[in-house]
Amino acid sequence: MRALIFCAAVLAFSLAPPGNQAFADNPVPDIVPRAAWGAQSPNYALMHDQKPTEIIIHHTANRQQRRVSLEAKMRGLQEFAFKPGRVGFLAKTTWGDVPYHYYIDVSGRIGEGRDLSFAGDSVTALDNEDRIQVAVEGDFEREQPSQAEAESLTRLVTWLAASYGIPASAISGHGDFDQTNCPGKNLKPILEEIREAVRAIQAR
Repeated sequence: MRALIFCAAVLAFSLAPPGNQAFADNPVPDIVPRAAWGAQSPNYALMHDQKPTEIIIHHTANRQQRRVSLEAKMRGLQEFAFKPGRVGFLAKTTWGDVPYHYYIDVSGRIGEGRDLSFAGDSVTALDNEDRIQVAVEGDFEREQPSQAEAESLTRLVTWLAASYGIPASAISGHGDFDQTNCPGKNLKPILEEIREAVRAIQAR
């Protein structure tokens, strides 16, 4: 589970008004809520408030695990967050909750992570404040994102962009801000396709 955290970061806040056409054109994607995967209560004392203005995409830097349920992955991620430890050579402190706001597994299922009102956590130099953190399961330097992952990522990010008024220019990969390959060379082309979709939606 340590590898799942290696690229960790953050995300979220309040919905755009119902009259927003971009929001109306992008309904809420199917998201597995915290209660459904068995989330424990966060430690709010260890988290910081935020108001999302950007979206950052990560890969887990870990091979896809098709035989493990999304629910089990989310519980394991939260258990790891609650304990001090190490991620590779880097020390990890105790975190208040799952470091990501959303997690997309290899089957395309989307898990709800940390509340969007709170910044995420990371062992890297990435500035997490005011950024929605989305993790996609896989090591995309070596594997390809599944079709289901690509579709779910597109639905989720276009919805988030419409909901929070986030422009395409504020949708980035972790590696755009840090010395890392995250989210992997095989996922990066999909990010540009998502930016184009967001531009088209917001131009309507």
